[in-house]
Amino acid sequence: MKHKHTVICHVCGGVAVVCLEKEINVSCGDYFDGCRKYSKDIGSTPLWECTQCGFASFKEVADWHEDRFRADIYNNDYYLGDRPFLEERPKKLAAWLTAALSPCSLLDYGGGNGQLARLLTSQGFEAACYDPFYGGGGLPQISSEVVTAFEVVEHVPDQYSLFREMASLCRRDGVIIFSTLLKTMHLKDDWWYASPRNGHISFHTKKSINLLLSRLSLHHHSLSREIHLAAFTKESLMRLINIKTISISADPLFHFTDRWSALK
Repeated sequence: MKHKHTVICHVCGGVAVVCLEKEINVSCGDYFDGCRKYSKDIGSTPLWECTQCGFASFKEVADWHEDRFRADIYNNDYYLGDRPFLEERPKKLAAWLTAALSPCSLLDYGGGNGQLARLLTSQGFEAACYDPFYGGGGLPQISSEVVTAFEVVEHVPDQYSLFREMASLCRRDGVIIFSTLLKTMHLKDDWWYASPRNGHISFHTKKSINLLLSRLSLHHHSLSREIHLAAFTKESLMRLINIKTISISADPLFHFTDRWSALK
């Protein structure tokens, strides 16, 4: 499919080109189970990739109205494409954070049903959750020592607004801990993480995330390809730079071309 219009990168202003087409109803869960979680084919959408910084976006999906996201993505069947979302991931993250941090004030941004915040509260943290798609009320008015955002970045169209908002919720001496799986500079094949049915629409490279955060005057360090830190000061960043990292997502066992096949 040819796309004649020009798309400008949201992060750096470079020109983006289509690197692949993805069926909208393919989810990350499909790659782990080797079967379709959502059988209905509602069409495909292009993934636009910046030729300068590598940031990629399913722009047509990113431009959907919030009501369509609620109807077609964040509905009662959302968990099918991301089963660890409800219980397994919050428990794993709570155990990691409890080991890595002393009890403190913490806001879990985009924290779904609030399970992670509840688990941390039971361990002595002053933890709260904010997620606009789960009706958690308005933004908190008090800044926290730690702001977490696990598997949130890839869901948000406007990356600058996202990180500005998270920074506004973090104390000046605090730290933002977030996860998102970084992509290679240029995709040459399908990538399981780029699955619109999960609401995954924005994908960073090491270059694009560095550029974005530096433009927002945030210091940044990646503990891994998946777990990242950001802070207003280098001193705040250094306090956590040596903590043991965690793996949120294992590598999937299958790939999808015309059919599901086990990876060799």
